[in-house]
Amino acid sequence: MEKLVIGVWQGRSRDGDLAANLVRAAEVIEEAGDAGCDFVCLPELFLSGADKADYQRRGAMSLDDDRLAALAQKAGARDVVTIVGMCEKRGESYGVTAAILDGGRVAGHYTKTMLTGGDHQVMDAYDDELPVFDAKGVRFGVIICHDSSFPEVAATMVWKGARIIFSPHYNSLGPERMDEHRLLVRNNHIGLAAHYGVVVARSNSVGHWDNPERYGYGDSAIFSPIGVPLAEAGLFTEKLVTADVAHYI
Repeated sequence: MEKLVIGVWQGRSRDGDLAANLVRAAEVIEEAGDAGCDFVCLPELFLSGADKADYQRRGAMSLDDDRLAALAQKAGARDVVTIVGMCEKRGESYGVTAAILDGGRVAGHYTKTMLTGGDHQVMDAYDDELPVFDAKGVRFGVIICHDSSFPEVAATMVWKGARIIFSPHYNSLGPERMDEHRLLVRNNHIGLAAHYGVVVARSNSVGHWDNPERYGYGDSAIFSPIGVPLAEAGLFTEKLVTADVAHYI
């Protein structure tokens, strides 16, 4: 493999505004295509927003929704495998899900396994198979936010052959614990990369939410299989960062 460029996009979505977030996701896919990305990962719950349970439900859609299919076609037109977070509607139930857009279609999905208290306010749809996916000549897995605090989730995917672990997040925290959280989560990702010898790519939100004391800090990054950062988005900035990881696959 001569080249395999992965990108993580760090930024803010509009809570509960599915239409606006679909437009922004399409713009990110275009940016990733222009940057030569083979993959791009957007944050957790990007299409719905996440600050409140009502926002997630308001912005929810099913995996067979025509609007998601249209986004998949845009990703296919740019030949960018896209991992995008959403609140998935399953009948009367909801799940925190990452959709995998590949080949102009919704090629798969992963639903969050390890839940926070906020997740329990929304989620009543679950999966337990911890899937892996194949695209662009590489096998990869997706974990979502709190999953990264439990190495067993990523370990199972690595056991199934994953060489890249994508990790979309949505963090909204008060300043009194923000940096402690940032360091813990960053070290969790470095540990996953180094312990399992895989590329780990984290995408996180940034911004200021309705609650005046809650912020998204970012710190999105791509880590090598020895835990070295290959690309970093920094704090409180909206940007796409990329790295060619073919050497590590």
